[in-house]
Amino acid sequence: MLTHQVTVRFNDCDGLGHVNNAVYLTYFEEGRKDLFRIFNPSLDVQNWNLILASTRCDFLKQVMYAESLTVYTWISRLGSSSFEVEQAMRDEAGNWVARGRATMLGFDFGTQKAAPMTEEIRAELMKHGEAPEGAPELRA
Repeated sequence: MLTHQVTVRFNDCDGLGHVNNAVYLTYFEEGRKDLFRIFNPSLDVQNWNLILASTRCDFLKQVMYAESLTVYTWISRLGSSSFEVEQAMRDEAGNWVARGRATMLGFDFGTQKAAPMTEEIRAELMKHGEAPEGAPELRA
């Protein structure tokens, strides 16, 4: 499992005073950055080889300005070119504030087709298969 710390910025909040729903997906994306490095260690966008196929977020608790959050990221399924990324966010008090899932795949932008993962990439992804203790399930 990977972890990433986020501090809520003022501009992440909307007119209701809490973090805007779209920003949760940005926090999850930041939590996936170390996965991006498995595919592209330099994060060079000219050699990008990964694409997001779908994403989902369950909002569990409001988050306010200046709160510190931990984003947990783990892999739940590996295919030949695609994989499932599970994510959860918790606040400083230990409350789960969001739960998400993303489907990602290796991608060749030249051919515009999925690219099978190498055995090295698969092995690295498999190192991150453990969920955090107590993470909530996605809603049905």
